[in-house]
Amino acid sequence: MLKCTPYLIEEVGRNDKMTEIIPQHGISIDPGVREEAVQVLNRIVRCLPNRRFAVLKGMANFILKLPDEFPLLIQTSLGRLVELMRLWRVCLSEEALVKDMQYGRRSSIGGDALQRSPFHRSRDVSEFRASEMDAVGLVFLSSADVQIRLTALELLRCVRALQNDLRDYSANELGDNKLKLEPEPIFIIDIIEENGVSASSFLCIFHVLFSLNRQKFVWNVGGS
Repeated sequence: MLKCTPYLIEEVGRNDKMTEIIPQHGISIDPGVREEAVQVLNRIVRCLPNRRFAVLKGMANFILKLPDEFPLLIQTSLGRLVELMRLWRVCLSEEALVKDMQYGRRSSIGGDALQRSPFHRSRDVSEFRASEMDAVGLVFLSSADVQIRLTALELLRCVRALQNDLRDYSANELGDNKLKLEPEPIFIIDIIEENGVSASSFLCIFHVLFSLNRQKFVWNVGGS
């Protein structure tokens, strides 16, 4: 089934349940199943642009449900979430390049005779909800495991980078340079980088509060 997704099984294009189930196979005891699950998520990000955020959210919800007793699973899954965000950025770069090349070719023949590839149509790039991914990173910055904290920090950096790429892509798609001149939103990573030690103190307080009421926090972040 995994090998057929999303080529033959189109349900991933309509149902969030699929994007929440697939990450579970990423921790299978069978290495072949684990690898195929990772490849499925990558294929969805590449082939189904309208499901990209659903993939991220499905992975995030899965990670939030992992018990603290399995730090290696949490770290590995967080790393996969980071890689999915990086892949989304790569896709944006490739799509922008193809668009520029097609525009140049259309201009050279004096018209719009050439059609865009169906895999590089205009897309709703506003679907990415950075605040939800920021919340996931913030959760795991409070982890007792240093490797999880480092991965969570990298996740927060990727959230900012992806949001900025999406804004630039949208500005180019719409031909509106004013979008690039708008003030950039403030991300969790901005606060941490700006405040340093103060942010660390905040995270210590957050760790205590989070430990006391993790389930409620997870429900609020993962719910929709």
